[in-house]
Amino acid sequence: MVYVRKATPADSEQIRSIVEQSWEIAFTDAAARKKIYRMIREFYPQGKLNHEINHHISAFLLAIDGELAVAFASYKFDPVEETACELISLYCLPQTQGKGIDELLINEIIKNTIAAGGNKIFAVLTHDNGPADLLRRLNFKLIKTDDQQREPGMFVMAKNLEIPFN
Repeated sequence: MVYVRKATPADSEQIRSIVEQSWEIAFTDAAARKKIYRMIREFYPQGKLNHEINHHISAFLLAIDGELAVAFASYKFDPVEETACELISLYCLPQTQGKGIDELLINEIIKNTIAAGGNKIFAVLTHDNGPADLLRRLNFKLIKTDDQQREPGMFVMAKNLEIPFN
């Protein structure tokens, strides 16, 4: 049975490993893999992950299947629009594809966002990668395609959240 829990600094190596394994299957070319490994070392080093988790810069959720971490998602609240939560990353091990674990993680982020008083979740994606199809299935809408602050080829998908009345 798969469940989701908040990641701790002790999980940083598992997070990095999920990223690495997820990208490995995408690139068979040695030069492309070398580039990807450089990117992984830059964005997902253990020290940086520990810092983000310890200082609540980003929240990380792990999906656990049995005793194995098989996926993770990270998110943070927007410093300008404090009720908006940004989905930063979503990675699933290749063998979990099609099992709904990515949806489970996003739904957990939505619950956490609502519990924290948030009313919107968004993701910045590129045309080359990202969970755009999944987000569409979860009723996220394309909100920006021509943002001067973003690089060409990037777009934003968002979903307004309904906060339940108590």
